[in-house]
Amino acid sequence: MACPKRIDNMSDAETHKTLTWPEFLKEAKQFLDKSHELNDNWELVEKDDQEPNSFLRYSQKIKCKVSNDLINIEYHIVYSVSYQVPMLYFQAHRSDGSLLDVEATWSLFMPDASRSDLYEMLTQMEHPVLFRPFMALHPCRTSEILAQFGRKSENILITFISLYGPYVKLNLSNSYGLDCSKI
Repeated sequence: MACPKRIDNMSDAETHKTLTWPEFLKEAKQFLDKSHELNDNWELVEKDDQEPNSFLRYSQKIKCKVSNDLINIEYHIVYSVSYQVPMLYFQAHRSDGSLLDVEATWSLFMPDASRSDLYEMLTQMEHPVLFRPFMALHPCRTSEILAQFGRKSENILITFISLYGPYVKLNLSNSYGLDCSKI
């Protein structure tokens, strides 16, 4: 899957927002503090103290409109070493424990999207910490999108989840965006 290259007269620093691993971890811990303050169920999973073996995790259940099945979705916000941006990984399971395949996942989350759009956006890949297959939103344009947000974000992970999460039914409460300077 190739990502389109943007060509314009802006410098790389103006068009891209990247994070170092320590910045990601700091933002993740601030996000977690806000989650706890809001009694939300996000967790920071720390596999070990090696870089980058920590990620944010959140689970929710949704009802599939087509089959009426109850779907359990586990989301992970992981640091991408290659792209130096947050990345959204997820797995969706039916109530019997069976994993949704790529087609069922596309139908659940993006029923009206064209196949070419889906292949550029949603892909199955190995989770960089757990080494198991997960669905993921491809990170190739994330740094550019975060840079175009407009103003400096108080917490880039809140911004990232707010922008990317709705594509896979992950919606943060508006309370996350209220007075982030306190986190």
